[in-house]
Amino acid sequence: MLGSGACGIGSGADNQIVLKGPGIQPQHARIEVDGRGLTLNVLDPRARTHLNARPVREKGILRLGDVLSIDTVQIMVKPDRDDAVRTSVPAHDASTEAPETRARIVPAKVVLRGVSGSHFGRIVPVRTRLTIGRGSECDLVLDEPEMSRRHAVIENAGDGVYLRDLGSSNGTFVNGVQVRDAVLHPGDQIAFDRNRFLLEAPGFPLRGQDTTDRVASQTPQITQTMQAVNVPEPKKPDAAPPPAASSNRSDIWWLIAAAALIGAAIALLLMFGF
Repeated sequence: MLGSGACGIGSGADNQIVLKGPGIQPQHARIEVDGRGLTLNVLDPRARTHLNARPVREKGILRLGDVLSIDTVQIMVKPDRDDAVRTSVPAHDASTEAPETRARIVPAKVVLRGVSGSHFGRIVPVRTRLTIGRGSECDLVLDEPEMSRRHAVIENAGDGVYLRDLGSSNGTFVNGVQVRDAVLHPGDQIAFDRNRFLLEAPGFPLRGQDTTDRVASQTPQITQTMQAVNVPEPKKPDAAPPPAASSNRSDIWWLIAAAALIGAAIALLLMFGF
């Protein structure tokens, strides 16, 4: 079991993993474990080291499910517990076989990236269902002796990615664990005989995360409520009082009377010569 830090591999007694063999060097390689993952460092230029059947000269990235070859000794990197890979999958949805019979939401983008075997470096899309096997009718044909004609299917169900066995004789390896069915997560390594693929599924939960976290993050939630407040309509300004017609008329008559008196006084003055 690997812990945090460095783990030496070689024939020397001071290594954490001591291996004996004619081609194994005293300080053959070292695996470093940190928060970023596992890194393989080849320490001796004479050391024959392969990762998933591909030679490693200096450094490589290790993932769960990788097969590390130290000369002729093979080491599989896998979880410390097989139940780390959940094998209970939802009941099969027949509508995924005939998507034209039901309106379905387009699933998120999911692909398999080949990391070893005949599909190394290739990208295989997983739309709704990807059947895998030796048979020519399969979506992904892997002509290997250990493969069944219809070996397995990978389903992109929108709420998760699932591996379902189709009656194969040997099952499938997920992160180094032999399974029939499995719930898949981004970064999982899926091995069909000598062919290995990494699952790339942006937006899906990583292994160890609860799948409900993804659903909850996409569902708007109400955090608090408040009672409706009735806002009264703005009060209309009071209408201006109508002009006092009677008072205005009386003012006019006073002016007329005053003018008449003034005129009479002026006439008297002129008449009597004051």
